[in-house]
Amino acid sequence: MKQSLINLILFSDRRKDLLFLLRKEPRDIDTIKELLNIGAGSIQPHIKKMRDAHLIIEEKKIYRLSEIGKIIVENMEPLLSTIEVFEVNEDYWKTHDLTRIPDFLLERIDELGHCELLEPDAEHLFETPKFFMEKLLSSKEILTFVSYFHPEAPSLYAGIAENGTRHVLCMTENVIERLFSGFPEEADRLFKNKNSKIFICRKPAPIPSIVVTDRFLALKLFEKDGKLRDQILISTEEKALSWGKELFWHCMQVAEPLEEKPGF
Repeated sequence: MKQSLINLILFSDRRKDLLFLLRKEPRDIDTIKELLNIGAGSIQPHIKKMRDAHLIIEEKKIYRLSEIGKIIVENMEPLLSTIEVFEVNEDYWKTHDLTRIPDFLLERIDELGHCELLEPDAEHLFETPKFFMEKLLSSKEILTFVSYFHPEAPSLYAGIAENGTRHVLCMTENVIERLFSGFPEEADRLFKNKNSKIFICRKPAPIPSIVVTDRFLALKLFEKDGKLRDQILISTEEKALSWGKELFWHCMQVAEPLEEKPGF
């Protein structure tokens, strides 16, 4: 019985690995065995199946992708990358609201790559995660959109700007109010610093927060019931940073510059 291409490719990690290996360049059998860490007896049946399906061509003991193979691999990569994004943090994605992310970015969610989920333990519920802080303080440029108030934020934002880091900071009205009324000194330092640009969002926030720097992307989403837990998705992959910047500027569409200090 003829095996479908979907079953042939997707139901075998060996065959997927081989296709992606040959995508880079043609290889001989010894190189294939070495790079895939597999014996000839184990890989040869997979090669035969893909040759029979016209996905791989052998010429002078060198294996390469056929034109069909090239097309399939190019289109297969985004699908597998998307599946991997959801599988790594499966419980998180199942319980969180993705509808706040625009369709044009959801279609490219594979660009997030490998994400790490940061969750504070009981002893550090109100502390910024160390990993997040280290990445933030070593960044040269920061884009922040936030719709909730964190008690460590005022001094952190002011310190970042005074250290010479370029910071575009957008906050919702309630966050702006708490910042300027509860922390007037830090707010004044932040407002007057030439390295920081403050924006205010007067409409319902699309997402709880996003931080994008030249080093990482940090994202928080609402749960499906509208609640917010202190969970942060972190990615340091280059495509994720570009994806995050697009989401940041999408959120900024409902923001305007804070031209003068608000009086609360």
